Amino acid sequence: MKNVTPKLFTASGIVTAKDAALCGLQVGVDGINDVTLTVYHGTSAAQGNELVPTMILDGTKKILHGGVWGYEKDSPGGMYIEINCAGSCEVILDVGWK
Repeated sequence: MKNVTPKLFTASGIVTAKDAALCGLQVGVDGINDVTLTVYHGTSAAQGNELVPTMILDGTKKILHGGVWGYEKDSPGGMYIEINCAGSCEVILDVGWK
């Protein structure tokens, strides 16, 4: 079994350059601005292989969005998250390590 570590992001960036698995995600919004996010296999969006397809979350609903899956979404070769928000947001990825 993999150890799962929550990783917090407020902007786009490399989650890991190592083999990993995505076990869940949570998104906090600011109550005003929508959040658009995509999680990719690899270490950049330029590689174009989506692990989690683009999601647009309603920022006016100041709630916690997301979910924890009962399975792992493997991402060999790393993981990258792209976040777009005119205001502030927090994204927590639950990442499993081999």
